[in-house]
Amino acid sequence: MPHYNISDDYVKELEKLHQKKTFGKGINIPPEVKELITKHNVKSILDFGCGKGLFSNSIKEAYPHITLYSYDPVTSPIELPDEVDLIYSSDVLEHVEPDQLDDTLEEFFSISKVQFHLIACHPAKKALSDGRNAHLIIEKPKWWRKKINNYLKNGWTERYSQSHIKVGHTKKKGRLEQEKYITILSRI
Repeated sequence: MPHYNISDDYVKELEKLHQKKTFGKGINIPPEVKELITKHNVKSILDFGCGKGLFSNSIKEAYPHITLYSYDPVTSPIELPDEVDLIYSSDVLEHVEPDQLDDTLEEFFSISKVQFHLIACHPAKKALSDGRNAHLIIEKPKWWRKKINNYLKNGWTERYSQSHIKVGHTKKKGRLEQEKYITILSRI
């Protein structure tokens, strides 16, 4: 079975962060994912970076017939499946170690038929214990699109992409802009 590469040092950093902060709070199934499941007759999903498993639980409840693989290096460090219909990641790819991003994307394109990624393109509010921002890759949507488009071969196409900025406020930092990039890819 394929295995996602991650350094032991980074796993230790994530373990520390998971002890102090909450990750993987997403519970809702985006309408785009529901449409993908129906349109592509999805029978298996890899929830890559499942965190606490809340999204995975929503999938299990809404689609009990789907085989679900929930991966997180801290909470669910499973071997990746050899093949899966849909890979779902939400606020995860920006946490991949930069020297592992190409291998990660290559793996995704080799084992899946459809992919949904929501990528944060802004600094995280959280920091690792070594001082690095929890988002190891902070790049604009244009950069992510170019990076991902490098893998669009062998019948793969980008079916949808969107970027948006959400403006919020924090007590410590004041005005805070959070830019997100969503991409849907398929080879069907």
